[in-house]
Amino acid sequence: LPAAGVIEYKFLVQRESSTGSARWEEIRDNRCITPVAGKTLQAMKLGVCGHRPHCRPQAPAKAPGKASASASKASVGSAADIAAGDPRPLEATAATDAAWLRLRLPSQPSGRHPVACGAPAALGAWNPAAAAPLVRRQHSRPASRDRAGGSGQGGEKGDEEWLLKALPGVPSGAEFKYVLLSEGGQAFWEDGRPNRKWPEAPAMHCFGCASPREAADGAEIEIEWGRPDLQPCDPLQTPGAILHAFHWPFEEVRKRAHEIAQYGFDAVQLSPAQRSVQGDQWWTRYQPVRYEEVHGLGDESSLRSACAACAGVELRVFGDLVFNHMQVVASCDEWRRAQHDHNHLEHLKRRLSDALGRPSTATTSSGHGFRLKVGPNRMEGWGCGEWSELNGGSEKVMSVHTAHMEKLKNCGISGFRFDAAKHMRPEHIAEYVRRANVYSFGEVLSVDPKMQKDYTEAISLKGDPLPTTDFLLAVWLRRLLEQGPEAVDFELEAWVRHLLDVEFGRGGRSPAAAGMVQQGRLQAPVLTRNSVRFARNHDTVCNDVPFYGLGGWGREGAQVAAALLLAAHDGTVLLLSDDARASPLIQKALLYRKSLRSRLAELPADARLRTRTFVGLRKARTGGVPVSICLACRVVEP
Repeated sequence: LPAAGVIEYKFLVQRESSTGSARWEEIRDNRCITPVAGKTLQAMKLGVCGHRPHCRPQAPAKAPGKASASASKASVGSAADIAAGDPRPLEATAATDAAWLRLRLPSQPSGRHPVACGAPAALGAWNPAAAAPLVRRQHSRPASRDRAGGSGQGGEKGDEEWLLKALPGVPSGAEFKYVLLSEGGQAFWEDGRPNRKWPEAPAMHCFGCASPREAADGAEIEIEWGRPDLQPCDPLQTPGAILHAFHWPFEEVRKRAHEIAQYGFDAVQLSPAQRSVQGDQWWTRYQPVRYEEVHGLGDESSLRSACAACAGVELRVFGDLVFNHMQVVASCDEWRRAQHDHNHLEHLKRRLSDALGRPSTATTSSGHGFRLKVGPNRMEGWGCGEWSELNGGSEKVMSVHTAHMEKLKNCGISGFRFDAAKHMRPEHIAEYVRRANVYSFGEVLSVDPKMQKDYTEAISLKGDPLPTTDFLLAVWLRRLLEQGPEAVDFELEAWVRHLLDVEFGRGGRSPAAAGMVQQGRLQAPVLTRNSVRFARNHDTVCNDVPFYGLGGWGREGAQVAAALLLAAHDGTVLLLSDDARASPLIQKALLYRKSLRSRLAELPADARLRTRTFVGLRKARTGGVPVSICLACRVVEP
């Protein structure tokens, strides 16, 4: 590419096995990059602080070719999009009296610094290499303490403050953007907002924060929080917020128990505790080798110490149970052949026994690829047909798993998550829940309410539905927050059918609008009153798959959805430790939920069952991302 000028571009996706038009990434403006002679270009979706590198040069942004219409949608940039916005008045201090612009910026890698790049010549005429550099303030705010971070990932770095003095020749209202330049000249443009305007007075900005927008005329859109016929559940019978201590050593949990409780969490979810295959990949803990042994994240003693520390600050500790399958020892083709070749099946079982080193457990593995009677995509053989599927329901398997649960409970575990629950028969999950006799929830990775009901309605937890993971609500929230209410204005069954068609490569157009937005209302597809809710979880973050549109959801946008979930009165919110650590918005929402649950505890039980969450959404005049979302919790009269 020529080493001169700004080149505009966008990413697009088109699967080789599918037909139809390409799917363009949905950001407001084109990305841009400035080639530098002799340097390798880095064109990637990963930007700075969760933002994607792009700019909006002088020419109006558009997607190339036929995709211009689909590329004009806005995406959520930050929590400031539903707050007061910026610019904010500059605080006059002796150190910054001469500054015209102050820029708040999360700490950056060494050699990366911000510039103000815009149309005037003093701002580089949209050439980052000639733009006006900012100077780091000598006494920037110190790095904040890492309060709930994961083990081995380093602490959270604080914001830095960068300054730019007034520049002659830059008129008020001139368009510009902040750009981060690396030592090699690579430019990372500010994302998630239109071009900035040069202020008339000294101002303070935050890198990447969205600009304030005008609200549309008319009343707020009322969002009904779930169907009115959902079974009422006492919100205090389930945890309010769970910290997912994903792959944390038990000792790390023990040391951080007090800090986790201060955040407002009331439970911690651990990663699987059994001995698993060795390896540094995250999924190795989900390939069990021996249930009889606590190994990998610590031994029984360290687990007991972690649980004791959590109990001391009123934190519950939940274990993660991988009871559907064990270590991978054969390909899908080998298991498929074994379904019709008894000798080959016995050969694979011996191979599994050798790998596990424990014949008494391994010989229970059989029935690989047996299809459930309900649903078109539900095999008990899992993981592309490679997983060593356990003979679920047999007393031999049940006894080994029951002993594992009892071992964990004896260490102080007071609840369980059932991994890959949708690949197990509901009656088998029900028997595990009965034997565990503690709070339990199932990972049902699907947006299909009918599939979820196979577990929520067939399994009871003290009279309430079995809590399961509310994937559809997460998908709905992302579309609502990134594209606006029109993006979720569909009849639920038709929309779910469309999501499933897209996920499994069957294509199909979006269903027709239901017309609810025109009537000033929407209904959030809450699964159950006690469902386990999230914006990002370890599957959507660690796997490179779409997950119905949840894959690739950055922390900056997802934090708004997480805060919204925490502001509701019901359900359990599951949060990754890194997300809780990095987001002040999530931290405030956690404390709000803790206070809300304290208020609920003052109510009689029948009043808690009649508590409802009311949601109001204010549309933007220009459409797309909502201007504001307001939640209120009230007790309705019988």
